[in-house]
Amino acid sequence: MSRRGPSAAEKKALRKRGRAEARARESREWDEHMVLEPEQLRALLGYLDEQLSATDCGHTLTLTEAWAGHNGVELAGLRGSLAHFGGGCDCEVLANVDPDTRVDTWARY
Repeated sequence: MSRRGPSAAEKKALRKRGRAEARARESREWDEHMVLEPEQLRALLGYLDEQLSATDCGHTLTLTEAWAGHNGVELAGLRGSLAHFGGGCDCEVLANVDPDTRVDTWARY
């Protein structure tokens, strides 16, 4: 007697559980590694968007560091946090560290 594979309903349930587990992992990662609160991160990204529309990225974190200084954010922790999410310079912060791509996964959003 041969056993059939999972039914369509079972496959759907497995996919759904897999997506939920991935969202939970991403949420934990953001909570563990992101030092900014959601409002701060959105403010930083808005600032960078405005600044980088007027000037080219120098492939440093100069603009990010200026924003942090004006907003009382500790630089060492911020650098490490942004680097974890692919933000090695100002334009990479803007391109890669985007909470809007994770609205459904970061619990604080």
